[in-house]
Amino acid sequence: MAIVIQGLGKALPLKEMKNTDFPPELDTSDEWIKSHTGISSRRIAGADETSASLAYQACTEALKNSKTSEPVTTDKIDLIICGTATPDFPGSPSNACLIQNKLQAVHSVCFDLTAGCSGFIYALDTAASMMERHHWRFALVCGAEVLSRIMDWTDRSTCVLFGDGAGAALLENTFEPSGLGIGATILGADGTGADKLYISPDRRVHMNGRAVYDFAVSHITETVKTLLAKEHLKADDLDLIVCHQANERILEAASKRLKIDFGKFVRNLENYGNTSAASIPITLTELMEQGKLHEGMTILITGFGAGLTWGGAIIRF
Repeated sequence: MAIVIQGLGKALPLKEMKNTDFPPELDTSDEWIKSHTGISSRRIAGADETSASLAYQACTEALKNSKTSEPVTTDKIDLIICGTATPDFPGSPSNACLIQNKLQAVHSVCFDLTAGCSGFIYALDTAASMMERHHWRFALVCGAEVLSRIMDWTDRSTCVLFGDGAGAALLENTFEPSGLGIGATILGADGTGADKLYISPDRRVHMNGRAVYDFAVSHITETVKTLLAKEHLKADDLDLIVCHQANERILEAASKRLKIDFGKFVRNLENYGNTSAASIPITLTELMEQGKLHEGMTILITGFGAGLTWGGAIIRF
């Protein structure tokens, strides 16, 4: 079987918050934020925008952008998984069920998955595995966050980093091997680092920046090396590397350790900041919209996040 990404979509809140919009009492500046993170602006959800509503929009776009031989109607969707740390409801119903209701995808199995910023990769592999086991044909996998709702806006070490948004992918099980689609995948976790990046009971983000930086650089490096070895590939065989968009310095450091041209690392956090589970599908969708994603391309995706968690995959489009 081959599990192929047939459509991509994204949804972003209307409000844009630039670095210059932070209040003076935060004691930061546009120059400092850009030089330390690579971020210039981020999107902030309005009162009527939620992680589920943004995910629904992204899923709708993924269906509209589908490259399948015939249109995929929502009653054909077998599975919906939403990776999120900021669901509309803290317990239930899941965002995936809310998405199902709006799409009227009446035959789909639905649930949310929480793996921090690695959520989309965890969800992608979970969906692929379930599609193979149950012989399902279509699935929607999304990452969606409204992190602005859980920020401590007086903590300059975190509030300048994050943004809101959603991204989604339509997966198709082609039921025959083709060499395309989702290839080797790696997932991992280290619960001993749970206190390095977490959401407290009062729904606020807390982060040990230095510890997360070291963890991220190390695990991006090892994930890329391991995936290349699993697929018997060299760095030159990759067209692009799409990392979770957290901090440009992390990507630069990983590029140097791997001795891979920094030009292969896709970067768009300048305009969005860290959108957690949404960052990789947003980035893939933007590549598609810009005409930079072509049939036959081999792309490596990798992410890291709270938990601590990490993951990566090779995708042949």
